[in-house]
Amino acid sequence: MVTYTVYQQLAARLGHGHSAYLPQIMECAVSPRQGRIVVELPVAPAPAVTAEELAVKLDLKSEEVRNDLEDLFRKGLAFPRNFQDRREWRGPRSLNQIHDSMLCGFRAFSEQSRLIELWRAYDEKERYAILAKDRAERPEPVWRVVPAWRSVMDNPHLQPWEDWREILRGFHLISAIPCPCRIKVQACQRPVEVCLDFDRAAEYDIASVHGRKVSYEEAVQIMDDAAKAGLVGQARNVRMTTSQCNCCADCCVEFVPLNRYGVPLSQVWAKSRFEARIEKDLCTGCQNCIDQCNFNAISIVPVPGSKRLKAQINAEDCFGCGCCYMVCEPQAIAMECFHPEAHVPEVV
Repeated sequence: MVTYTVYQQLAARLGHGHSAYLPQIMECAVSPRQGRIVVELPVAPAPAVTAEELAVKLDLKSEEVRNDLEDLFRKGLAFPRNFQDRREWRGPRSLNQIHDSMLCGFRAFSEQSRLIELWRAYDEKERYAILAKDRAERPEPVWRVVPAWRSVMDNPHLQPWEDWREILRGFHLISAIPCPCRIKVQACQRPVEVCLDFDRAAEYDIASVHGRKVSYEEAVQIMDDAAKAGLVGQARNVRMTTSQCNCCADCCVEFVPLNRYGVPLSQVWAKSRFEARIEKDLCTGCQNCIDQCNFNAISIVPVPGSKRLKAQINAEDCFGCGCCYMVCEPQAIAMECFHPEAHVPEVV
């Protein structure tokens, strides 16, 4: 009963005290003592605390608390103020934060398969409905689609804040981490190490061993490979972005609930300034672009004067990701700029 109370407290701290699954996730993830520590960790902007201060408050030995904090750091449930000396600590800010940090750090858990299964069950039974309702009520999209850089590299209207090659140049440190959604859902065969973090977030990834440091050239290649695999590049819906994901409709924690509950994708993602256009004379009707499109914007239709069916793009559904361009062998697809620069906000 005492153990259950600790895990229920952890769920309540994250704003989901009535969840049937979050306490089970926490019980799978941490010991009762570690659970007590996480419950007592302050959340920013409250001052961080030391292991010694927590030991006094919880009537534990300082060495035990230090060891537990290090373990919780690798598990994505405790966050040091300084990633090098790791003297002062805070707790998780939100459920979204620990969803990503725990799944990216899944190798730190003894029951990896069970943890992933519990997260998947939580999403299916509880969280997807909550996310869909929340996204449906948003006044503006938080994310924007950024086109595959290769699909727009020669476009004269291309701006630095929509060119992954230039976006990535703006960061001192870049890390590559596994996609937490793809680890959890496992609904496709696309690459997993496709999410990039920058600067302080990258420091965290490297120190916690959730990710690895990559060079600028490696990061550009990751973005290129992700687009070829049909993953949609996205960034915060401002010109000076600080985060990035490569998403698919099969696994993404945004795509899946929106599609399931009929919420327009435009509630989460602003379209890029570009749209795909097809040169019918070059199209062979191979249908590679249909399989590549996460927005169901492409269909195969009869064309007068041709024995072949040809691809056709519904401009209303196209988000301008450029993934279709990446697999069009006859080069029948071009990305054209249709929106002014003001389409992408300078600031939120």
